[in-house]
Amino acid sequence: SLSMRALGIDFGTKIIGIAISDENKKIASACASITFPKNNYLYAVNQIQKLIKRYDNSVDLIVLGYPLHINGNKSERTFLVEKFYDLLINNIPIKTIFWDERYSTSKTTEMLKEFIELKSSQIKKVKDKLSAQYILQDFLNHKDENNDN
Repeated sequence: SLSMRALGIDFGTKIIGIAISDENKKIASACASITFPKNNYLYAVNQIQKLIKRYDNSVDLIVLGYPLHINGNKSERTFLVEKFYDLLINNIPIKTIFWDERYSTSKTTEMLKEFIELKSSQIKKVKDKLSAQYILQDFLNHKDENNDN
């Protein structure tokens, strides 16, 4: 069968981080950061559509980071992500799933500080797409453990 990729999304209210997997859905790579006008989520969705076209429509799964408080409660951002999910599935005909991202953003920032002597201004520039990469990689690792292709 044709090899297909997964796309990871870290939703933010100003910037959306995007990651893409290889064609065997093993390795996630940071891909892009989409900055969009305030509350214009449709613009962001359109940018994601363009990105998918750039990969010759080889994306058959979208993994959307699902933000919850550490205790599992929903936050204001959870509801925004749910709204964004609705926009995605109504505009992009690709299977889209939520993936718990509770630990990804803080882990990403920690990793960056640990491994690279980055200034916080530099971290801000890459944080979103690296969070997306972390979310997607976490999903891919989990998928393999369950041998669920």
